[in-house]
Amino acid sequence: MPRILTVSLLALLAFVRPIIAQGGPQAPDAVFMRAQQMITAGQVSAGRAVLDSVVTATPDDTPRYAEALFWRASFSETSAGAERDYRRIVVEYALSPRAAESLFRLAQLEMTRNDRANARMHLERLQREHPGSPISTRGNVMLAQLAFNDRDDVVGCRAVAAAREGLNPGDVELRNQLDYHEPRCANLAARMAAAARDSSAKTPAAAASTPAGPTTGSTTDTSSPRSTSSQTATSGTTSAREFSVQIAAFDTRSEADALAKRLSGRGYTARVVGERSPYRVRIGRYPTRERADTARRQVGGDAIVVEAEPR
Repeated sequence: MPRILTVSLLALLAFVRPIIAQGGPQAPDAVFMRAQQMITAGQVSAGRAVLDSVVTATPDDTPRYAEALFWRASFSETSAGAERDYRRIVVEYALSPRAAESLFRLAQLEMTRNDRANARMHLERLQREHPGSPISTRGNVMLAQLAFNDRDDVVGCRAVAAAREGLNPGDVELRNQLDYHEPRCANLAARMAAAARDSSAKTPAAAASTPAGPTTGSTTDTSSPRSTSSQTATSGTTSAREFSVQIAAFDTRSEADALAKRLSGRGYTARVVGERSPYRVRIGRYPTRERADTARRQVGGDAIVVEAEPR
């Protein structure tokens, strides 16, 4: 490394470390922007070294660490290095503001490998977990195209509808892409409406052939004490509803377990819900939706309030 570059890099690292230690809310921005300027100016190795130093110097249990990973991934020398950091963000830091864009970039990386199935997986997770994020509109447009190519019109049209909700006035190109798919979605809606009408037409005939009440020899007695007891138990269960804060949902159990473990390490009572995909990571059980919403605001990110699963 030339002497002038070595001196410049050492000086910059001396500038980076105190800023990280101070912990101000905007502190990392100056470092990241400086590294970006260096890379743009042709000092690629020096700029990447700065980003590596920020990742090394930042505690991995802070939101800033996910931000540092994102910047390093954005300027990674290899796609494998970028993918590694993006995956860490979406698995270990699902509450980070960078999680949504990391999912989108993972989908883009999969597309460069022509791995359409995994690209769809990332985009569907983006749609499911971050519906209001700035990148979700572009993600839904990409998901729609992939789904239509797979002849999955239901998912494709759902993505089209979600993308339209997030369009801004200046999104002319995205709007044109969605308009291109509109006839296909209109045709799907017509087919589904026709199927619903056919189903409704068959229902009265089926009901007419069904006995109106118990017949002689029937084992069902709707007035029996057992039936009444069952109804009471059901009513009691309904009145004892609980609410939880859902942090994220994953396609694999290992990803869900990793996030639950990290949340537990931060003092949350975290658990993984579901015997198959999607595996949902939730925290807490609250007697009212209002108390759960208070906890959601404390957690931040894209967490949502859901009705808790039965104990």
